[in-house]
Formats: sequence, structure tokens, C-alpha cells
Amino acid sequence: MKTLEIDSNYGGVFGLNTGKGQQMIYKGGDTWMMREGDREKTIESPDTTKKALAYVSQPTIHMGR
Repeated sequence: MKTLEIDSNYGGVFGLNTGKGQQMIYKGGDTWMMREGDREKTIESPDTTKKALAYVSQPTIHMGR
């Protein structure tokens, strides 16, 4: 199983518009920081961590030869 990288933005995993500055940043353990512009909120969410781990652990599909 893969691991999550601390201080990495996983907003795309949760459907956030990362092109407009929406971020979901992994802070370690079950701690996440949500950021949009100058607003920030930190949460503890085991479910969010589980969902992100499941996403990054999916098998990769290679197209072509």
C-alpha cells in the first residue's frame, strides 16, 4: 500500500478546483488543512485519510505498448 506525503495537496482526489486555489493538504496522521485563498481550516478526519489512501493505492493503468 502506498502512503500519503505530508504537506502535499490532495484536493484533486476530492474533486476540488485546484486551478482556482482550492487545496486539501495532508498534514500527517488524520490531520488535513483545507485552504482557499486566504481562508484555512484544519480538521481531524480518519475517513478523509482512508479515502485518500484508497485513491493513491489504486492500480495504475498503462495505455499503449
